[in-house]
Amino acid sequence: MFFDGERVEIHSARVGMAALAPFPNEGGAGVKEFTTAHLRTIVCVGPPGAGKTSLIESVCYASGTIAHKGRVEDGTTVSDRSPEETHHGYSIDPTTVAVVHRDVKLNLIDTPGSSEFLAATAIAMEAAEAALVVLDPQTVTNPELLLIWNLLNVLELPRLILVNKCDRDPEAFAKTVSALRDTLGEHIDPLELPLPAANGICGVLDLLANRGFLDDATTDTEVEIPDNLVTQEQTARDTLLDEIVQEDDTIMERYLAGEDLNADELVGALAAGVRSLHITPLLCGSAIGDIGIHHLLDALVSLVPPAHMSEESEPTALVVSATNDQYLGRLAVIKNLGGPLKADTVLKTDDSSEERLHQLLIPTPGEPFQVSSLDHGDVAIVPKLTAPVGTLLSQRSGQQEDHRLRNRLDPGFTIAVSAAIPQEEERLAAALFKLAADDPGIVVDREEGTHRLLVRGLGSNHLAIALERLQRRAQVKIVTHDPITQYRETFRTVARGEGRYKKQTGGHGQFGVANIVVEPLARDHGFEFVDEIVGGAIPRNFIPAVEKGLLEAMEAGGLAGYPITDIRVRLVDGKFHSVDSSEMSFKMAGALALKEALAQAGSQLLEPVTRLEVTVPAEHQGDVLGYLSSKRGKILGTDTLANGWVRIEADVPAAELIGLAPDLRAMTNGLGSFSSQHHHYDVVPDHLADKIKKGQD
Repeated sequence: MFFDGERVEIHSARVGMAALAPFPNEGGAGVKEFTTAHLRTIVCVGPPGAGKTSLIESVCYASGTIAHKGRVEDGTTVSDRSPEETHHGYSIDPTTVAVVHRDVKLNLIDTPGSSEFLAATAIAMEAAEAALVVLDPQTVTNPELLLIWNLLNVLELPRLILVNKCDRDPEAFAKTVSALRDTLGEHIDPLELPLPAANGICGVLDLLANRGFLDDATTDTEVEIPDNLVTQEQTARDTLLDEIVQEDDTIMERYLAGEDLNADELVGALAAGVRSLHITPLLCGSAIGDIGIHHLLDALVSLVPPAHMSEESEPTALVVSATNDQYLGRLAVIKNLGGPLKADTVLKTDDSSEERLHQLLIPTPGEPFQVSSLDHGDVAIVPKLTAPVGTLLSQRSGQQEDHRLRNRLDPGFTIAVSAAIPQEEERLAAALFKLAADDPGIVVDREEGTHRLLVRGLGSNHLAIALERLQRRAQVKIVTHDPITQYRETFRTVARGEGRYKKQTGGHGQFGVANIVVEPLARDHGFEFVDEIVGGAIPRNFIPAVEKGLLEAMEAGGLAGYPITDIRVRLVDGKFHSVDSSEMSFKMAGALALKEALAQAGSQLLEPVTRLEVTVPAEHQGDVLGYLSSKRGKILGTDTLANGWVRIEADVPAAELIGLAPDLRAMTNGLGSFSSQHHHYDVVPDHLADKIKKGQD
């Protein structure tokens, strides 16, 4: 094969079939433990339907890791095993599988294609040394390819591309290459061309080796380049070499002088180009037909760099993904980012919680292999680990801030959930928080006022599958609701109020009088209480009770029934009785005083305003700006990003954002994304406030 330099041996039978024990024992002393130089972690990404899961299956078969291939349609593949994945027929969770090729262990992470699961894919990218982008001629124009590519650019992650399903139409490969260059605007250079056959393709034309190979399920044999493809192959080879030699001045001088360059030199320069992101190699093949898979494995070994070891050598690990097994419990996949990591090591999370690595298991398609230690850059399954996906584990707490996921997408779809049977609410909440720990695209919170559980996700399908999984795990019937916009009220003007509470029922009575002045404050100033009592009009021990009564009245709601905020209350005078006054009487007096003052001043409705950062392709900027303006949004600014993307910052009332996620997806052909957070409260225009109040009636 071309990545081996001078070809010494020509295989006439499938390489993998001779090695169905890819993790050999070393002298019978246990499973082989690979060092960093012989490790690669590669995240397989691509649009839905490109064939990533089938490719992983074919790679496992070609490497000898499995003896028989499963099918996505049958739910028998090595990487789609959850009940939800089997039911829906596509990947939902990242799945890691280890294979060995040329004495290098490849940790391959199969990821879902839908952008609704992109948060989990992004963390898998963080754990990888490179990405293998899988697509086919039909998915080149899929908008989700641009989302993935943009994320790879932000992470500056080296990548290779495999054009899958080339056996369907070998002539479509050239058009695919052209479309990729037009769409992605990168130095995308084929390393191979399809080798046509009567019914599709039978192998590849290796441009570096300048040879053809029958690389399919049964053979990996060198053949002559067909006469009708010689010119096409030579043109593509010249283009590739022109790109490669630019990575090394010495090689370029020799190349320009007409000197022949051997395969080892070219591979070394090509690997440097991949590492520096100057070159994106393009391969071809067919996962279903097992065509081109051996050459793909060679490329992954030769072109993907091993993990870079930082100066920090203490044990450190990233929780990459997690699944829940019916019998084994939670199984977390970790990536070792530090020095050698031994089984039974105790590591800490950012909040100083401790996690023990009870076992280190190598994730193979069959029974996982147990190892005693994990070198830098390796990946393992750890049973019983409870830390959420995306958590950094280290020997010191407080390290998380430097390693937080840089590209987490904001879950913009929100629903409220509750248990149909109130007694099961606690069980539902526990299961939901566990679900969120496994899926970084799910955020769980409590709704103010109702205290219902709020579930936020990256799409309607994402939420539907999350609830399907939740119901299976918790065995609880779930009721869904629309979230409630958290309005507030404040005073329109300064007002005075007197609260007089007097009650006589025999024996000791209740008596307390509180006189207050209420002043509206600027937005988001909350509540200020000022004690201006002089001369003992109210005893000091009763003044906290007045404040407590004010707070309870504010929480109970104003004229429209929403909690009151942004006011200063000055307690200026009052009266008490030496026998009948109590904390209760002054708490009631404070509440009554606030209600009287509110009746005089009138209330103003406030609404939560969200700070948005929206990222879209530049051609959709005008549509998105118009949309945000129509939602009463205030545009704060725009920034031009790399590769034709634009970031828009805006403040938009939260009530206007209920349909933002699906609307943005429709406006941008699925390419738009956003992050959001509550920023402040602002006054609702009177004409809208009247509609909101009427809507309550």
